[in-house]
Amino acid sequence: MGGMLRRLVRWEGGLALVWLVLTIVALVPVWGQRLLPMLDTPSHLALARGWHSFHDPAFRIAEFYSLRIRPVPYVAFYGTIHLLMYVMPIEVANKLFLSAYLVLFPLSILSVARALGRSPWLALGAFPLAFNQNWIYGFSSFLMSVALSFFALAQVLWLLREPTTKRGLGLGVLCLLAYMFHILPWAMFGLGAIVLLWMWRRSVQAIFVAAVAMAPSVLLALYAIWDDRVEGVYMKGEGGFEGVFKSFPAAVGEWPRRVMELFPGHTDGVVLLVLALTTLALVWWRGAQGSPTLVVLLVLMGLEYVTLPYSISKPMSWWFVSPRIPSMMAPLLLLLPEGTFTGKQRLALLPIVLAGLVLPIRLSALYHGFSRRNASFMILCDRIPDGASTYVDYRGMVRGKGSAELSGDPATAGPVYWHFGSWPMALHGGYAPHIFDQGIPIRPKQKPTAPTFALADAFTFRAAPEFDYYLVRDAPDSFDREPSVEVVEKRNDWTLYHRIHAMTEEP
Repeated sequence: MGGMLRRLVRWEGGLALVWLVLTIVALVPVWGQRLLPMLDTPSHLALARGWHSFHDPAFRIAEFYSLRIRPVPYVAFYGTIHLLMYVMPIEVANKLFLSAYLVLFPLSILSVARALGRSPWLALGAFPLAFNQNWIYGFSSFLMSVALSFFALAQVLWLLREPTTKRGLGLGVLCLLAYMFHILPWAMFGLGAIVLLWMWRRSVQAIFVAAVAMAPSVLLALYAIWDDRVEGVYMKGEGGFEGVFKSFPAAVGEWPRRVMELFPGHTDGVVLLVLALTTLALVWWRGAQGSPTLVVLLVLMGLEYVTLPYSISKPMSWWFVSPRIPSMMAPLLLLLPEGTFTGKQRLALLPIVLAGLVLPIRLSALYHGFSRRNASFMILCDRIPDGASTYVDYRGMVRGKGSAELSGDPATAGPVYWHFGSWPMALHGGYAPHIFDQGIPIRPKQKPTAPTFALADAFTFRAAPEFDYYLVRDAPDSFDREPSVEVVEKRNDWTLYHRIHAMTEEP
């Protein structure tokens, strides 16, 4: 690990200054406003709140959930937010985590570039690529695992050249962290590492050190499988495997948007086109023959992309599997050009630098508008007391069947409002009816009656009679006449209701 860090800080020319500017600009969309349009974020933060406030009776988490901590994927994300919450609010903790990813991801590509003998200037393309489709869906733990997996890949490449105990220890730590953030990047790295070790199979010492280093994370994965078979928490389906697969032409045709379809309009597509054309021009100018390792890794990832399912329904529920892979391939494609770039030659990288400036600035403007549009919702969330069970009815904002990837707001290409109902629990604890039940860090043990996720537009109070508060968008006039609730406050299109006495559940 120490050797890898020393290699990273060997800056060339003005690279350090350019790197610093791009890093600062990349962080602006995160810190420029309160709310980020990231789909899964509210639900994941609600789970982190459940862990952190489980033993605090004011938040009433233990009334509705049981605590279940295991060394399995995602636990590192929840644990990080949990620890940060001792010194900062949950929203700040989340932004600090996202900032760490935005800092680490380009550095991880820089580490791979150095390990492959590529120019470190090519790694500047990682700044715009950090904002990929996984970003808008709020796959924060996955994103961090990707960065750690690229660091691990670089460590394997250095270890193959000079196997040492220090490099083995560094690889072991990176593998464990990558696994405990998310299984897919870890598994893809592991398969790639096995192929690389086979290519260098004459280096017995390197294979031994790498195998010992990666073994603990593999053992953890085997333990997780055994533990789940015993308790039956995550693997819920019966009757074999069921999933949705894309045809080969469809998968290939969708590849660009899987990398960078971030928001409605053409700016994101233009940024991706600039990156692609610049890389092609550099390959034409400098060639791309010097690294069979890179080609092998890209071919392997391409095969994984076209063969893995789009989603899985049995034996577990896992949406968006193969579409996550193109965003991992794209930064490696940027490293294809050979040679160094000195003096005026670095001007050839100017389009990549401009892309790294334009995209975050555009995102910042969009995110500011998103936060402003939803300010009323968040202000009313702040009015809810700690420990209250809250049902959020965002009628007209959740799209119906077949629209899982349609935009729900001008700031994003994803259905960002699907999990907004988890914000009250993320901020104040209590109970949220639709947070993810993936076995950790908490599991529901008492479930107040609530409509299914898809019935938001048909909601009535008596369909969820046991909640303390109701936060309703575009509430009909009849809601104000309901004798079991009182209006706490109205703000624009949102109304906060408080249940004042028991109501009868509708038949």
